[in-house]
Amino acid sequence: MSAGSPLVFRPSFAQRAMAMLLFAGSWLVGVRALAQIMERLPVLRASMKMAESAGEPTWSFWIAVTAAIGAVVAGSLLLLGTLLGVLMVEGSQVLVDELGVSVEHNALPTSLARKLGAGRLLWKRVSRLERSGPFFVLRGGGEPGYTGPRDPNLRILMVDELERLILTIFERSPNLKPED
Repeated sequence: MSAGSPLVFRPSFAQRAMAMLLFAGSWLVGVRALAQIMERLPVLRASMKMAESAGEPTWSFWIAVTAAIGAVVAGSLLLLGTLLGVLMVEGSQVLVDELGVSVEHNALPTSLARKLGAGRLLWKRVSRLERSGPFFVLRGGGEPGYTGPRDPNLRILMVDELERLILTIFERSPNLKPED
């Protein structure tokens, strides 16, 4: 790497395409499930009215309706999760330069991007590199006696040439050892 030219790591086309397929699949499954529920709702309502008029208990119908609503809510939360994942993959990039490492999530609002691991760490401030779920997390706090602003925890989801990025981080950070 020549002086002053940062390395930029971004997700590959295949990684971005996989994230988009996961989102599209989740959306299609959710829409189909909601359509099936809406299609069967009149039948369920008619069955419930017949049971009420016959004096039979209707608790099983209420359980079915509650389960259907719960499935729609759970599907919506999963869909939002996959959308967040797509935005993180599409807009993520990791910049490595002479001073430190920077993670950007350009497709997300700034405050949400910071919460999800965007920020910058100087090489001397990097204390640990660890795996947390689907993320690689760079933790700050490597310089003893530092009394400045709190270091961010940088989260890297998917980038092309991940092994090269990790090796570069180990080479440049004075507080990390490959045995960690």
